[in-house]
Amino acid sequence: MEKEIGRRALLCGAIALAVGVSPSIAEAAVPAAGLTQRKDGKLDIDLTKNPALKKVGGVITIDLSNGSSVAVVRTALGVKGLTVLNLSCTHNGVTVMQNGNQWLCPAHGSQFTLAGKVSQGPARTALFKYPSTATLKTLTIG
Repeated sequence: MEKEIGRRALLCGAIALAVGVSPSIAEAAVPAAGLTQRKDGKLDIDLTKNPALKKVGGVITIDLSNGSSVAVVRTALGVKGLTVLNLSCTHNGVTVMQNGNQWLCPAHGSQFTLAGKVSQGPARTALFKYPSTATLKTLTIG
């Protein structure tokens, strides 16, 4: 019985590694809170209502009215450490999904770093970055 438990533990561990379960993996993206659409078309995000962005690797998502999705990623500390990405794969336009510390395209396997750079093709260009500015309390996209 002891050997069977050992094999089962080994198998469970292998499965966990295969699906990306690891203590060092970024937390899953959460929907953004505290959004305000401005008259000039820009979008303000109240950072105090999005605690996921307090630490490096934190991600929030925003689903836009046109059907596309945007992610805000904390790539470094400070007001310049926020990156806003369009989550459409640059290879074929399919929405990428977060898989630990990367974005993965389910259609053809392209992989991008959490900051949007290509780490594996077939995509050849990084995810589109929206212009943004931030203060300690507000991120403005656009």
